[in-house]
Amino acid sequence: MANVELRGIVTREIKYGENSRILTVLAKDHGKVSILASRARSNRSGVLTATQLFAYSDFEVFMGREGSLLRLNEAEVIEPFGGLRISLEKMAYASYFCDVANHLCYEGTEQNELLRLLLNTLSGLDKGNDDDAERLECVFLFRALKEAGVAPDCGGCACGEEEDISMLCPAEGVFRCKKCKEGHMGLEVNARLFKVIAYIIGSNLASAFSFKLGRSSAEYLAYIAEEYMRCHLEKDLKTLDYLRNVRAL
Repeated sequence: MANVELRGIVTREIKYGENSRILTVLAKDHGKVSILASRARSNRSGVLTATQLFAYSDFEVFMGREGSLLRLNEAEVIEPFGGLRISLEKMAYASYFCDVANHLCYEGTEQNELLRLLLNTLSGLDKGNDDDAERLECVFLFRALKEAGVAPDCGGCACGEEEDISMLCPAEGVFRCKKCKEGHMGLEVNARLFKVIAYIIGSNLASAFSFKLGRSSAEYLAYIAEEYMRCHLEKDLKTLDYLRNVRAL
């Protein structure tokens, strides 16, 4: 039994009793962890801001017997990402990104690259305007797929052809050229979108956000990324349904 210090992002919160919450935190060096935050729904607790959804914070937790929940002792916010809560659309995107992270991570397994990706994406979403959201989503989803080991193979068509790419097949994780796409299920892409996907997956994280696309192309690429992620999660996320409803407003 010992006190442990963690630093991470609150990716989920569940009410527990009258004034407590169970937090899911994507933490540096520890991956996804669950923390019981007693009395954390009260402003008098002093940790309300640090334990709210999307907050990037330092936590001191008590680790009891194996298999028991970590218990929160203290918490101090580093970055609250307050701008995400004043925009319905930004909040919908952030909720979806955190939901994806929760589904890709395992309890107690180090996921530092995914944490860094989520941190950078939430920061860009918090500081940017609504027109940036689809671009940020494309980077987050394709890079998250890369971290999970299921990103598409961007070496060209599955047949070896490097030109005339016109389809992405999520279930197979491959692209198809015009000659061999017949008979395969997939999403239509053009040469520009193929190059952008390859750039996002192949570049370093600092550069991955710097591509440019027109609004309609970015929206379609975000749809492709959502459908690819949905295929590999093998489930429909309610947060994605909510995001799509918000975007349709």
